[in-house]
Order: sequence, then C-alpha cells, then structure tokens
Amino acid sequence: MNFILSKEMLKKSEQSVAALFYEEDEAFNGVKKVAKKVMQDIELVLGVLPMKTTDKEQLGKYVIIFGTIGRSTILTELDEKNLINLSEIKGKREVFLCQLVDHPIGGVEKAFVIAGSDKRGTIYGLFHLSERLGVSPLVNWNRVYPQQKKTVSLGESYHYLSKEPSVKYRGFFINDEWPAFGNWTNKHFDGFNADMYEHVFELLLRLKGNYLWPAMWSARFNDDGPGLANAELANEYGVIMGASHHEPCLRYGEEYKYLRGENSIYGDSWNFINNREGIIKFWQDGLKRTGHFENVITMGMRGEADTSIMGKESTLADNIQLLRDVLETQNDLIENHINPNLSEVPRMLALYKEVEPFFYGDKQTAGLKNSEELENVILMLCDDNHGNLRTLPTEEMRKHSGGYGMYYHFDYHGGPISYEWINSSYLPKVWEQMTMAYDFGVRDLWIVNVGDIATQEFPLSYFLDLAYDFEKWGTSSINKTDAYTQEWVSQQFSGAFEQEELQDIFQLLTGYTKIAHKRRPETINVGVYHAVHYQEADITLQEINRLLTIAERLFERVDKKNASSFFSLIYYPAVGNLNLQKMWLLTEKNHYDAKLGKMEANKLADRIRECLKRDKELVEEYHSIDHERWFGMGLSEHIGFQHWNEEECQNPITMQVWPANKPRLVVSVNGVNQHTEGPAWHNNQVFLNDFLHSDRERASFTVSSLSELRAEYEIVCEDEWLSCSKKKGLLDGIEKTFEEIEVRIDRQKMDGETVGEITVSMPCGTCKIIVHATAEDYSELPNMTFIEQDDYISIEAEHYFLNEEGVHREEASRFQVIQGYGKTLSAVKAFPTTAYFSEIEDAPYLEYNLFVKKAGTYSLELYTQPSNPETTNQPIFCGIQIDEGKKNVESILPKGFRVDDPNWAAGVLNNIHRSYHSIQCQEGLNKLKIFAVSPGFVLEKLVIYQEGKQPAESYLGPPETYYVGRNKK
Repeated sequence: MNFILSKEMLKKSEQSVAALFYEEDEAFNGVKKVAKKVMQDIELVLGVLPMKTTDKEQLGKYVIIFGTIGRSTILTELDEKNLINLSEIKGKREVFLCQLVDHPIGGVEKAFVIAGSDKRGTIYGLFHLSERLGVSPLVNWNRVYPQQKKTVSLGESYHYLSKEPSVKYRGFFINDEWPAFGNWTNKHFDGFNADMYEHVFELLLRLKGNYLWPAMWSARFNDDGPGLANAELANEYGVIMGASHHEPCLRYGEEYKYLRGENSIYGDSWNFINNREGIIKFWQDGLKRTGHFENVITMGMRGEADTSIMGKESTLADNIQLLRDVLETQNDLIENHINPNLSEVPRMLALYKEVEPFFYGDKQTAGLKNSEELENVILMLCDDNHGNLRTLPTEEMRKHSGGYGMYYHFDYHGGPISYEWINSSYLPKVWEQMTMAYDFGVRDLWIVNVGDIATQEFPLSYFLDLAYDFEKWGTSSINKTDAYTQEWVSQQFSGAFEQEELQDIFQLLTGYTKIAHKRRPETINVGVYHAVHYQEADITLQEINRLLTIAERLFERVDKKNASSFFSLIYYPAVGNLNLQKMWLLTEKNHYDAKLGKMEANKLADRIRECLKRDKELVEEYHSIDHERWFGMGLSEHIGFQHWNEEECQNPITMQVWPANKPRLVVSVNGVNQHTEGPAWHNNQVFLNDFLHSDRERASFTVSSLSELRAEYEIVCEDEWLSCSKKKGLLDGIEKTFEEIEVRIDRQKMDGETVGEITVSMPCGTCKIIVHATAEDYSELPNMTFIEQDDYISIEAEHYFLNEEGVHREEASRFQVIQGYGKTLSAVKAFPTTAYFSEIEDAPYLEYNLFVKKAGTYSLELYTQPSNPETTNQPIFCGIQIDEGKKNVESILPKGFRVDDPNWAAGVLNNIHRSYHSIQCQEGLNKLKIFAVSPGFVLEKLVIYQEGKQPAESYLGPPETYYVGRNKK
C-alpha cells in the first residue's frame, strides 16, 4: 500500500480532527519549529495545512512521525518492535533515516518515519521530506514556490538512509554587508536581530549547512537579538556559531568598540601588550556568556579593522611570540570557563593574511606549526580572497590532531578590486579548487564569504552540497557541474517553466557565469578586452546579446507567482552582469572608432548610455519587485573601479565624433588594427591574413562613414578564388554608418596563387586590400598536428596529441580535461591532485604536435589558472621538453611571486597566469611535451611563435589555430 498525501485526504482529516504529524513533547524545540515549516511546505504543495498532535488517539490513517534518538519514545518503541533499525544511525553525526512503516501505532495504517541521530539529523530528515514533495531549499529565502499537486505518493516501501556529511562544519559568512544587506535588514526587520536570523538559519539548514559567521561590520550578534535572542535561536535550531578570523573567544568585532573606554573594565586599547588584563576580561566574559552553546571558538588575535597585530617595526619572532602568548591565554580561559578537556571544545585558528607566516615561520624563526598551543585546534587555511587556494597541508601536516578548514570567497572587500555586487562565481572553478582542498585533507571546516547572500544562492547551494556529499560531487565526479546546474534549475523552476525553457535557464546561468569568470563585473573597464584584435570584443558581445535575448524571453514568459524567484535567482544577476559587461565592451569600441573618426562612435555612445540607464533600472526593479522584498540588496558599487574600493569610481567616458566636411569613408580589416581612407599619397593598403589559416573560409572588412554626407563605395575583386558579399554600397553617416563585407575563399580555384587583391573605391580615395592565403595540404601529417600559420600557433590545452600516464607511489596519474573551465574552452589538470613529481620521468605528460616553417628559437607561452603555490617554499613547476631534448623543469610563476604582489594582482583580475618559456624547434614536425610536476598546475592554452614575433595583444589571447583534422568553418 502506497503512502499517499492528497488535498482531499487533508481536508477530510481537518473535518474528522485526524492529524498527519505526530509530535512528541520531548522533541527538541528547534525540531518542532522545523516540523511546522515542513507542514507549511505541504500546504504550498497540496493547498491544505496539515494538522499535528501530541495525542496518538488523534492521528489519521497516514501519519508522519519524527524524532531524535534519545529524545523520542516512539522511535524507541518502533525500534524494539523491529519496525525500524536505529542502529543504522545511532552514534553517527547528522544522519537521518526516512522509512515507511506499516501499522506503527494502533489505528494507523502507514507512517512515514523520520529518525535523526541528533538534532540536525532530524532537521535534515524533515527537510528531506519537503524536497521529496518538490519543495526547493530556497522556498522561504527566495520564495520559490513548488509545483502544486492534488496527490503525492511516497511509494510503498520507501527507505532512505542518509550519509554522514563529508565536511564536519559547513557554512557561510555574511560579510561586507553595507550598504546592501544592512539596508535590507533594517528596512524589513529593524536590525540584525532574531527575526532576520530566523530566515538565515532556515536557509542554512535547508541547504544542509550547520555553521555560520554572522554579519559583523556594524552588527553585534550577541547583543542585537535583542540581547542573546540571536544566539539562543541559533542554539535552538542547532546552528553552530563561529566568528571571523579576527573575532576571538565568542566576541564579535564591533563589541569592543562599544565597550571600550577610559573607565571601562575592558580598557581602551585593543592591544594584548599594554592592555592585557582588559582584553583577557573581555574574552573571559564572552566565553562565560555563550560558551554553553554550540560554537567553534575562533582563536588568535589580529589588529582592529582587519589589520596586523603589531606594528611594522616588529620582527617575525616578536609576532610569533605574542600570538603564542595569546593562544596560551585563550586555552586557559576555555579550560576554566567551558571545559577542562580542551580536546572536546571545537576551536579554530585562521591562517589569514599576516597570520600565515606566523604559523610557518622562516629559515631563521620557527613558527607555530606543531606547537602544543594548537593541539586539537582546526587550522583554517584560506584562499587569496579571489577563489584561488593559498597553502595546503603537506602529507606530514595532515597528521595535525585538529584537522583543517578552508575560508573561501564568493565576495570580497579588498584589493586589488572589491567584488560585492552580484554573483560572479563559476562552478567549474569552485569545483577545481575545493576538490583540491579536500584531497589535501581539508575536511573539517568549510566556510564561504557570501557577502549579502542575495544572488549568491546558486554557488552557495553548490558549495554546501559539495561539502555535504563530496562522494557525489567531488573529485570522482569530474565534469559534473553542468549536471548539478541542470538539477538545480529543475529544483527551482520545474513548476514554472516548460522543459525547453529550463534548458534556456541552464544556458543563461552557465553563460553569464562563464563571462563573469573571464572578468568580474566590478573589474572590467576600458582597456581590458581589445576593441578589434581577433574580434574578441565583437564575439563576446554576440554571446552577451544571445544570452540577454534568452533572459528577456524567459522573463516575458514567467507568471506573476514565480516572477520574484526568477528575478532574484536568475534574471537580475544574469542581466545585471551581462549589461555591465556589454557597456564596457561598447565603450572600448566607442573609443577605438572615435579615434578613427567613425560616425558609428556616436551610435555606440548612445548604446552605452542605454546600458547605464538599464543598470539603474535593474537595481530599482530589484528593489521594488515583490513588495520591495530585496530593497537595498543592489546598492553595492559596481561600475568603473579605479582603486580597490569604490572611491573615485568612474562611469564610462564616451567619445563623440564631429562629422567630416565632405563624404569620407574608411576601410578597416576586422580582427586586426589596420585601416585606411585610401588616399593615393598616403598608405592605402591593408592586409587580410585570415586565409593564412587553412581552416578559415570566411573573413571580413568594414566600410565606415566619417561624415553625415552620402558616400558611395564600390568593390572590385578579379581573383576567381575570392568573392565579396557586396559589390557596392551607400552610407549616409546617420542611419547607416557602416557595412560589414564578408569575404569568402574557394581554395579549389587558387591554382597556385596565394596573393589576391580587393579594391574598394571611395569618394576620397581607393583602398587596396591585399589578401594572403595558403593552399598547402597538410593531410599527410598526423591528426592533431598544429600548423604555424600567420606566424604563430595557438592551442587549447585539451587538444593534445597524446595523454600519457605517470606513476605516483604506484598509483596511476593522468591529466584530465575539465570541461568549460577557463577563459576560452577548457583546462587540463593532473590527478590525483596531491601528486608531486620530483622525478620527471615518473610524471604524466601531454604531447602536442607542432609544425613550424623554419628552425630556430621559439617562445612558448603557457596560459594557466592563477593558482598559488601549495607550499610556502617553492613556486608551481611544470616540465617542458621539445622532441628528444632535455626535460626542463620550469616555474610558471615569476621569481619572488607572492600573494598581494603586482603579478598576483594581475593574475586574479585577468583570471589567468601567462608564463614565457624558450624552446628550440626544428623545421617541420616537432613534439612538445608538457609534464605535471607541482600540484595546482592547471593549463588552459598554449601559444607558440618565433622569438620576437609575438602575436597581437588581446585579453583572451589568440584564438585556436588550424590543426590537421579540424573541421573547417
């Protein structure tokens, strides 16, 4: 017999006073509250709010029973009757059992039983029921309404046993909360109080997180509840509270600011040297106040406002000794006021910014690593604030008794440029970095900075799902981020859109985050993408416009009920991001065209103003939709950063062109910086070299107006193997400011010719376009051989000729392709990620076939993900070998590289490292091998060119060139 919930059944239950939910008096209060939320979820699905009872006599035929081991009489009874098996979950952490049971109680035909190993286990089990009914974890936070149904069947013999979460502490950090989150919570909740945190805690628990760092810029979690209401509510729900890297001993950063003073018992200086007793008293009172709740206690001490502990004149040894003293003192306080057995108290030290060298020390000064003060303390490592891991624990360090954590960022307020506005995180990057962290033993604590939370729901869902079930989504699930995204889209919108439209949402979500991965919206400006080289600006604009069209079509389609969730989760972050990227690309083109005097520059200026206007409209719409549900959340500055922070931010500067006094035209070759107006006494030749690439069958040039007077042009091409899309045209400089002319090649008709000519006659001169082409046949070369054409070779890393395994400790090691990763196509990375190959003969390698025209010295440019070294004492290495020459181990990072230096800053803004290496090639076919050496080596692209003949500079680099076997286009 199936367990069926229906609208009719619930209505009849109301009439007969037959309850669906059985609630025990001894159940945790937080569990009871969550059960009420699940009842409301059922009401959203079936349209009727089910009833609950504590009286078995008032139960209906179908019942939902929930409880926690040690706090549930009925679970014990069912276990004793062998109707359920509590040994499956007993003693485990945050585990639940969901099972259908026949005749559990007299008068009850079937029960859906939810048994938790602990409080959070039961809560996760209750929310699991909601998800089984089609309710999204974002139902409350984003008002994602489930699809309404008349009937829901849970099957006949449902049995689900959850796993222990992969990472012990999993959560997020509300940070950088002004002006957005602060204005939002003050408008809707009158502050950072328990009414607001009720929603935050529910979001965290529905996403199967358990750990939170609360807002702290101006907030005091333990005062704002009011009083301890925030902390008490967290404890009720089983939310484990922590605090950021500079808020030790359960005291939040703003508290000292309000309590300090000349006559304060805590003194008037955040300084452990000259105000030791005051600071100790401050910490002691914090531990006494909330130490009886579930916490992970932050250890250590940093300066005020996220600065270093001691001044610049202090030595490394001074700082280490001070921090050691602080840790000893804090451990004593915890022993005295919380638990004399320190090993039972969860504690964490964040190795953030300047604290990292205090832990590692240097050759002259021993750091805190392996010190007794840190025994059983979680050592929380950090990324570089831009999503790239810093140091990771070595094999020896992984023996540390406290384990390791990771502080990751989806939002950051700091250098080189802040990013706090809307989601710009890309799942393949998150997967690559966080799986590496887990592989290196970082498995005890994961926390991610989500800023204001709003628009970060998508990457946050992924981050917490990865932490909860690493076996499903982690290292063994390479290239599953698209599958995750499709599942997530379906979970939020299956009731609001048709299947084909869900696929459009998937394209929009992956498309806009891919573009943001190339360059975050806050960090794009004039001078990033090149206006013409390789047409990278135009190609990116085409993709942006395609995605914007999808977004508008979906928004027109969504009904009023689902408009709020679609707008907040998809439309606003996607369109806001794409519109801003479009604005800066148009500005780049406007500046370039204006310098040539093109009338099109004026039209571009109008389009830039439209984008700027659209940006303001989007924020206003975001703030007003759904009765101002998200008011304030769009206030973060996001346009034209000149420094790390918003001071002196600039909107686009547009250039206006005054028309020439006579009908003048200019011809420009698309993809290169070449142009001419065709005067006989100046240079009137330009060169079209696209057909030097064997797979190119189409190229183009543009005729543009320099005046507002009618100007005719005529195109003549006498070479039979070339054809143009037009033979003549007319521009007026007002409505019609340019025309793009497509050039096609028919290599079958070349008959040995490799140079052609196209003549464009204009009112003020004649332009000669010299067309260079190749008709060489490379079919005898092996497939995947890249041919030097137009003086360079560009290779996407996944297009190797061979992928050879290596051996690491008798385990096979091999490069894998990470699909969609990187700025252009994908990336390759060696697995297992922890392998280090000191003996290059054992290393896996990729072999690329290169065909060059002449022997000589060539430059090899490697485009790699902007990884940081996994240790403090060496850079990231790879091996390079050309043909049978020497295997050279070379660094992909410049000498002296460190996080926060200019090379690092350029890398995180561009989201790429570019390293330059010299290789000796013979004429003809060469074999280039790239070996894995260090962990963290993630290769995206290779560019090879004759020394001194570097390809034209661009943001994305030269597009991939021809290789044998490549489909023509």
